[in-house]
Amino acid sequence: MLRGRALLNEAEVGPKFARQARMAAAGLPVPRFFCLSAAVFTQVLSPVRAEVDAVLGDVDAGDSEILEKKASILREMVLRAPVPAAAERQLYEAFDQEFGPGAVVSVRSSVVGSGAQAGEDSAHDAFAGISDSFLYVTRDQLLDKVRQCWASAFGPQALLYRAARGGTQHGFKVAVGVQRMEFGRRSFVLFTCDPLTGARDRVLAAGLGIGEGVVQEKVPVDHYFISRRDDTVRSVLAHKTQLMEENPERLADGPRTAPVPEELRDTAVLTEEQIRQVVATGDRIERLFGCPQDIEGTFTADGTLHILQARPVVLELDRQRLWSNANITESYPDVTTALTYSFAQRFYREDFHDFYRRLGVRRTVLDRHEGELRGMIGLLRGRVYYSLSVWYTLHGLSRTFPLWRGSFERMMGMSPSVTHVRPTPPLTSPGQLPATFAALARLTVSLLTHGAAARNFETWWQRTLAEHRTAATTADPLQLVQLMRSLWREAGSRWGITLVNDILLQMHETLAMRLFERWLPQADPGLHSDLLCGGEENRSVVILMSVIDIAERVRGIPEVLDALAVKTAEEVWEEVDNGAYGADLADRLRTHVELHGDRGLQELKLEVLLPRDQPSQLLRTAAEYARGDLTRQLLRTREGEARSAGEHRLAGLLAGHPLRRRVLRAVVAAQRRHINIRENTRYNRSELFGFARHVYHRLGADLAARGLLESAQDVVHLTEEEILGTYDGTAVTDDLRGLAALRRAEYHARGAELPMDFVTMGPVRDGLPDPNRGTAAEGTLHGLGSSGGVVRGTARVVVDPHQLGEPTDDMILVARETDPGWLFLMLSARGIVVERGTLLSHTAISGRKFGIPTIVALQHATTRIPDGARVEMDGAAGTVTILEEDEA
Repeated sequence: MLRGRALLNEAEVGPKFARQARMAAAGLPVPRFFCLSAAVFTQVLSPVRAEVDAVLGDVDAGDSEILEKKASILREMVLRAPVPAAAERQLYEAFDQEFGPGAVVSVRSSVVGSGAQAGEDSAHDAFAGISDSFLYVTRDQLLDKVRQCWASAFGPQALLYRAARGGTQHGFKVAVGVQRMEFGRRSFVLFTCDPLTGARDRVLAAGLGIGEGVVQEKVPVDHYFISRRDDTVRSVLAHKTQLMEENPERLADGPRTAPVPEELRDTAVLTEEQIRQVVATGDRIERLFGCPQDIEGTFTADGTLHILQARPVVLELDRQRLWSNANITESYPDVTTALTYSFAQRFYREDFHDFYRRLGVRRTVLDRHEGELRGMIGLLRGRVYYSLSVWYTLHGLSRTFPLWRGSFERMMGMSPSVTHVRPTPPLTSPGQLPATFAALARLTVSLLTHGAAARNFETWWQRTLAEHRTAATTADPLQLVQLMRSLWREAGSRWGITLVNDILLQMHETLAMRLFERWLPQADPGLHSDLLCGGEENRSVVILMSVIDIAERVRGIPEVLDALAVKTAEEVWEEVDNGAYGADLADRLRTHVELHGDRGLQELKLEVLLPRDQPSQLLRTAAEYARGDLTRQLLRTREGEARSAGEHRLAGLLAGHPLRRRVLRAVVAAQRRHINIRENTRYNRSELFGFARHVYHRLGADLAARGLLESAQDVVHLTEEEILGTYDGTAVTDDLRGLAALRRAEYHARGAELPMDFVTMGPVRDGLPDPNRGTAAEGTLHGLGSSGGVVRGTARVVVDPHQLGEPTDDMILVARETDPGWLFLMLSARGIVVERGTLLSHTAISGRKFGIPTIVALQHATTRIPDGARVEMDGAAGTVTILEEDEA
């Protein structure tokens, strides 16, 4: 018998009970318990082990009848096996010492894996509902219930489950836990992340009575969805007709269902205070174990919270995708064309490949992640999104990521609801120290040499761009293609320096924020921003000052503003270009276009023209400034005054701390330098996109002249490689006109925008949130989506799984509820719909685990869905549509 710290030995008690022991040791409210170790199970089974192994070797998981018979034989073998007298004596001694002879306990089993085989409630397998548990057990029933727990490891559902998961039927052991019984009155299951998608919002299900009613889908449950973004609670309350409780007169009969008092039927199971208490406790448990948790607990009649179980949420993170456009939408707003998307996709690939090489990631490692490098952004409903799961995977290749993960998430504008659940290994991870020291040394060198490296990058880029622009003026179409490929080769070996700058900027920003919090907690929020003012003007400021200089000149020529009031900007620009308002203004506009013509609205979208292509845009912008009173001197004065006022406030706040003041000013100065480099290189990026815009629009005109496109503008509806390949022989289609027409139609027909951030699980398009989900067609039935996927099939309404007969290949299983005994039938289904259950129930967990679209809590499903009807179900949206004959 294991008690106290011995319960932490996972090899003897299994993950389930070891986790309970860790929670108890951490001060969490776990009821007292002790365990019969896996060694006792081995000792009991040893006399019949050879017979058991012989039967296990002949198990056919594909035949339910044979499986039932084999399971029955195995269970009888275990139940008949003698328990050593010493073990029996120690069992009762531990019971009396821990709880007292008159106590009531629960007796639960836990499978202990062997070798690579996962144990119950491990991070890789939950064994949801497979092992037996017994409630309200008294001392006289104790040994019998322990035997039944051992035998449950050989039940038909356990054998089928291991076979379905690809596990072995041999080598496992069973530990048994005996725990003080808490007479729960309001019970719950909490997921500290969304069990359907892995999003970080919490999901809480609660029912009246004990927890078995919730997890076994025997009682109606309330659902509470708690956002991490703003901590709000969205409640979906059930009409509660039944609860599960003990029979005080006959505890040995176990739990029973009972009617809910009328006054409680439509009242929330949990109060706001209890929800907050459960969530806070769940966060503690998640921090303890370092990953999202599935937690069972209960409130007793006196309002005391008890945690009964916690297991890792089993998420197949290789099927999960985190999506966000919080940061990227400023670069690619609204619907984007195929050309812009494919070019941006290539840019991210080249940029980040060079970046990771500069951080010390080996080229061979990056070669294995080529797919991720090409998938850093996605195009969903025509809009560009970051595929953040890919970013986490790639960033994690660098041992420096723990240093800048937090600032990366802040820079990306990531919601707390959509973050990666897997923690970043610490810098001091054993076995990684040499790689960590090498990576940190490389980053330190980058920090010390970054200023010179940034200047060299600017020099290289201006030279390279000028060479390519010059060559492009006389190039034929094939030479333009070669120039574009040449520019990619050049950029792919240099552009990573811009991302190194971003990392250094983030690190300095984080350091500055922490110093402000520590040394100046009472400072006004604007102080940091004021101190960043002034200094050398970056490219963005230079461009703005150039526009305002032109505006000042236009302000001095009222005729220009008068002309713009009655003519289009294009007409007035033609007059300016012809010298109608003096050579000085025309020359100044042309100079700006030559130096800064790639700055404009939506400058990274290749379908949008900029001042370099359409100088009238610059004239229009300058005129808008000219109608006001803004001047270059006024802007510089304002910035200087803000900086001076900030320095004065800083000196006053840190009077008596000259060293702190010098340190803070140095950190802010470094942040300012990195901001300037970032703004300069951002415009370099705009120049790269501007060169591409020029090349592809020229090629579009050529394709239209050849009759391959309906119009030159249609080139934006082709991908970069489709255009280049048409000229260099690598294209896979000749029908560019048809392809562009299809894409043009898609571009103009894009539907409603998706949320700013969300999570998908499995095939991405199956899991996209539906902006119109609340407007389903009349006749569509709604439940809780529990496992994603859209499928069509034939509804089979099943009340008794033993009376179904042979399941069909396209069966959509419709039932009141399921339990582990339904597993064979569930695995044969194309989809599952049940009337009861929660996102946390056995049905939902099994559906997700085996990739079967699943809907729970669809009221009256067995009567509203006709047996044999053709239906379509959406496991993510939670909808079932009964199809008409012509739809089927």
